[in-house]
Order: sequence, then C-alpha cells, then structure tokens
Amino acid sequence: MPVLFRSVCPLIVALLSFSFTSAQADVTQAEGDKPGIMGRVFGFGKKKEEAPPPAPVVEAKPKPTTPGPPPKVTTIKPKSGSSTPAKKSSSTPTTAKKSTPPAPKPTAPAKPAPPKSTGSDGEFSQSKEAEKPVVKSVTVSTPSAADIPTKLPANAGWQIVKVGGRDYITGESMHQFYRFSSYKVEGKHVWFRSNNLILKATIGSQELLINNIKFILSYPVQESSGRALFSRIDLCKLIDPVLRPTYITDAEPFDTVVIDAGHGGHDAGARGVYGYEKDFALKMANVLKTELTRRGFKVIMTRTTDTFITLSGRVAVANATPNSIFLSLHFNSGSSSAASGIETFALTPQGSSASLERGGGYNASGLTGNSHDSANIALATAVHAMVISKFKFVDRGIKRAQWSVLTGCKRPGILFEGGFVTNGNECRLIASDTYRQSVTSAIADAVVNYRTALRGAMTRTR
Repeated sequence: MPVLFRSVCPLIVALLSFSFTSAQADVTQAEGDKPGIMGRVFGFGKKKEEAPPPAPVVEAKPKPTTPGPPPKVTTIKPKSGSSTPAKKSSSTPTTAKKSTPPAPKPTAPAKPAPPKSTGSDGEFSQSKEAEKPVVKSVTVSTPSAADIPTKLPANAGWQIVKVGGRDYITGESMHQFYRFSSYKVEGKHVWFRSNNLILKATIGSQELLINNIKFILSYPVQESSGRALFSRIDLCKLIDPVLRPTYITDAEPFDTVVIDAGHGGHDAGARGVYGYEKDFALKMANVLKTELTRRGFKVIMTRTTDTFITLSGRVAVANATPNSIFLSLHFNSGSSSAASGIETFALTPQGSSASLERGGGYNASGLTGNSHDSANIALATAVHAMVISKFKFVDRGIKRAQWSVLTGCKRPGILFEGGFVTNGNECRLIASDTYRQSVTSAIADAVVNYRTALRGAMTRTR
C-alpha cells in the first residue's frame, strides 16, 4: 500500500496562502517519506499517494458483475430528536436590485438601500431546494460496489454510514486516510490535528474550519454512536481537493485571468454609503489587472468602462479565453448596516444545495461549471484565505451558490465579495485606494499560490 503523509500542512500552506517559508521545516512524513509533500508539488517526490476518494454521482447504482456475500449491516436506532439535518441559515443576499438611485453626495454618506434582490437580477439559476429527508434509521456497512454509485479507493478503510439515503464517511476513516496525528470528538465538537494543520467541526453544523479558515459544507456534520459523520459529497468535493490539490483531476495549466467587474451601466449593483458597487468593482478590477500583469499573467477584462454587460456575455468572455481562470468581483449589501465581512463563492456541486437560501437551491442535474468542481474550490480557498489572513474582516466563509456567471463557466471560477458597502466602516475602506491596492495584491498572490499548488496535479496526470 502506498505510503501516505502524516501531515499535508506544507501544501495546505500553499493553497491557503500562508507563508511558503513554513515548508522549509519539511513536516515529518509517514515512515520517513521524504522530501515531503512540497517536493511532490514541485515534481521531485519519489513516492506515490493513494488515489483520492472519487466524487459521488447521481446515476443509477450499478449491479455487481459477480454475486458476492451480502455486506455486514448493523442498524442503529437514532437518538430522539437527532439525526435530522440542520436547517440552513439564511445568509445576506449578495446581488442588487437594478434600479439606479441618485448618486450619493461625496460629503455625506448616502442612506443604505435595501439588500440586493436576487429575484430581479438573475445572478443565479432559480430552482427549488430539495426537501431534506428525515432520518428514520442509521445503517453502518462495509459497502460493496452494489451499495454505492462510485467505488472508493481499495485498502483505504472507508466506513460508510447511510443517513436518510445519503452516504456519510466516519471521522475515523478520515483520520486514518489522511494520517492526522490525532482525532477527537467531545460532545458536539470535532477536531483533527496534524503538525500545523487543524480541522474543526461541530455536530449539526455546516461550518468547517481548516486552520481557522471557514468553509460552509453542503450538509451538516452528523453523529452516530459518538462518531462524527461527514457527507461523502463534502469529502470528495471540498475536503479532499483542499487537503490534497495534487490529486485534482480537473486541474489545467493557465496563463490568463479573466477579471469580471460586477454590474455596470444601468445596473448599479448595491448602493453603499460612499458609492455604488459597480464603481468599486471596476476600480478594483483595474488595480487587480495591474497586479496580475506584474506577476506575469495575461489579463482579459469583461468590462473596462461603466457599461452594462449581460451575465451570459460575461460567461462568454471566459469561455472564449483558453488557458484561463475566472474571477468575478463584487461587494455585498445587507438589510442591516451591521452586516460585515468577506465571503467567496464556488459553484454548488451536483447533488448538494447552495449555502444560502437565495443561492440557487439544490443542484440536481449538474451544470457546465461542475466540470471544474475541485479546481473551483481550490481557487476559492486560495483567494479567500489570503485576503482573510491580511485583514481583520469577519470571515463569512467559502460558500456554494449557483450564480449565473459560475453555472455556465467552462473555466475554473469564483465570485468574490470584498466587503459590505452598506456597512459604514467597511465601505469607507472599500472606497479607499489603499484598501483596493492591498486586497488586489493579496488576490494576485493567491492566484500564484493556486497555480503552484496545482502543478503537481498537472504533472501527475500528463
């Protein structure tokens, strides 16, 4: 069995945009596996890792070609009042009504407008969220090929728990496969630890912290007989790509970044206390272009002036640009002036729901953008973590939504919300040249780190 690493920290350091200098410590590998994961990222590792757990699919379950003994099944009665997935919390709307109010006076803050109306601007593809099943029993089994749609890696020791018809993976399985040095469940709190890498989760919650960077899972963490359970979709579509980007199979080389400044023209976006979202987005896009060019990237802009570009037009620019990634820049608004923070969106994976009620609901059939699910979440992680690490803004998390600019995009892409224009303190920063320069520099560095982290995957798959 190929040797696995005890800690994926140095690669996570690259992907989460922490300092590359920490990789010099060369975290101890399982059974003396040297030169370590950073060596494999840059192509001089000698040992192979196991293949990642394949993503689940929604196709009909295949029948086994040869009959085998039935799997050992243990049925566990659920605890009273437990096992029902937690209801998703509503997040602040992230798009704006399209009517353009009078321009705010520069000497006095303008009154904040109502939150963005996702019902009128078409930022996402509307679909009703699938009703979550109520758990009536929990089944623990050692699955055969007939039990699950996609075969998990051999000799990996995965333990599957069926909750309401959905596959979950036990925390013990994750502990063993990723070689964390410790794994602990205390009450509702779950920890995985390795050198310089800590994962934290809470039973019944969708929040996952990886080195204190917040991710929003597709489904809440469940519990059975004192064991933490993570949905198979979250393992395959979030946890594994972030922990092991060298196994991202949809990784592609890129030398170009398509920058999409949100809104424009008659579509003002959110109205802030010091200006409009459309203007802030364009100014930030122009500075980001300069920063990326300095780092050797080619840059394509969906708009360079205050003009209106349709959502499909923005996607068309990205799809027509080969060897590229897509960054859509926006700013947030809230019904309360207290709403604040940074959040970053990747496309909702097939078979899961958006992180917020207005984010497009349940993705049942899959979308064009889902062809880059792993690359999408890796890019979102790199950008979000770098910005959060440099500013003391509230971390609202890396989330999922079916924004229109992401659903049809054939390139890895994300939508970045750089703060709330309806929050006086944040909008004051957003309106400043210093803030825009700092944020765009962080984003550009993140793009470099993202490309570096994926080099191992691109080399391995050739």
